Amino acid sequence: METILQRLTDLDEILGAVVVGKDGLIVAGTLHSEDEEVLAAMSAAVIGSVNNYTTQINSGEMRHVIIETNTGTVQLAEVGDLILVVTTHPTGNLGRVRLEMQKSCHQLMQVIANY
Repeated sequence: METILQRLTDLDEILGAVVVGKDGLIVAGTLHSEDEEVLAAMSAAVIGSVNNYTTQINSGEMRHVIIETNTGTVQLAEVGDLILVVTTHPTGNLGRVRLEMQKSCHQLMQVIANY
């Protein structure tokens, strides 16, 4: 998992990447700061809320969440029972980040399937 996350963070747009359990605990990460634990816990809460929201409005399953702020974005995607969380610079190419996240999600699913 660390190799997959490292490839993501090698992109200029991406500041960090974390794989989180839906309980908010870190499975793997590249931030290596105290903010990583807060990001992990809050990301699990966001995914839970967004899933509840899409269920309530009969809008189907959530695939990808982008939260834009003045300091960058936080992007989240479900990977089975895990969540891939990526933070970016404010000027990053969001389409490229999303494409790379999709590739990483497929790779992570293969890793999970082998356990």
